[in-house]
Amino acid sequence: MIASRAPTGRTAAGLAALFVAGCAHEPAFRAELPETVDAETRAIAVIGDLQQTPGFVRFVRRRETTRREQLELIEDLEGRIDDLGALVIVGDLVYSARSDRDWGGFDALVSPFAAAVPVLPAIGNHDYPCILIQFCRKSNVSRGMLQRFPWFVPGQPYAVDAADLKLLFLDSETGLEGQGTWLAAELDAARGRYAAALVFFHRPPFTNSIDWGSEPSPDLLDNFVPPLERAGLPVVVFNGHMHGFEYIVRDGVHYVTTAGGGGPRGAMSDERPFDRYRGPDCAQQRSGTVFRPFNYVLLRRTSDGLAIEVRGFCGGDAAVARLDSIEIPL
Repeated sequence: MIASRAPTGRTAAGLAALFVAGCAHEPAFRAELPETVDAETRAIAVIGDLQQTPGFVRFVRRRETTRREQLELIEDLEGRIDDLGALVIVGDLVYSARSDRDWGGFDALVSPFAAAVPVLPAIGNHDYPCILIQFCRKSNVSRGMLQRFPWFVPGQPYAVDAADLKLLFLDSETGLEGQGTWLAAELDAARGRYAAALVFFHRPPFTNSIDWGSEPSPDLLDNFVPPLERAGLPVVVFNGHMHGFEYIVRDGVHYVTTAGGGGPRGAMSDERPFDRYRGPDCAQQRSGTVFRPFNYVLLRRTSDGLAIEVRGFCGGDAAVARLDSIEIPL
């Protein structure tokens, strides 16, 4: 059972802060790419799809309004900021990468974390500066992205050490073949040196989403999945894009989709092969489908493996709470 929440004034204050930040054009922070993050004594938080869909798009596609729920979720995460070694965002930081207002709203959510810990994003489809994204994925990264994360180049992956974990970040929007080669080399080099590899990219190779279809992406299957399956060390993949939560294990690889950071949720089939999530679902959208809670995860290295705490809620009168826990032995 998900607990009821006590009303606070922080949500109203957060809405006001987002309105003010949404009017600003200058970035509130400029992140640096660290060589290492603290995963020995602290947790790594992973959240996805912070983008807020405009009202007319929600109306046309019959999507929910989620601003208040997003603020409550971020408030819960911010309450754990002293225990974090890093914040990872698995794509779709904003709805429109061309919008200063959207980037201002992103700043209001993320700048408290950027002042305290490294913020490490994997770029999503909405983070490219094009309305018809499929026709311009090879364009430059948006000005808003570069102002905050200046190391980004389209299709160029990057890596960060976290104690005995290797963190690998990929761009699922363009340059997949070259990144697949890089991923295979990084995983090969990590074997025997690291206890596990954590891989972050936006689009999941596997999903039970009804909105976007349950068929795996052929490009991801061809270029990213084979190196993951041949890694020779434990691999946990974190994705976004499908607005909900899934934990799928395929061919020894753990896939965690944590895409419930505030975008309107999409329906998932109530028949979910390979999905090991055991937390609560939310209200049915229609027969044979469910919504998953708004969510983020806390990843912690333990003495014998990885512990993943899934936190979130369905909204309404519920409070953000632990939804599920995942233990991956190493």
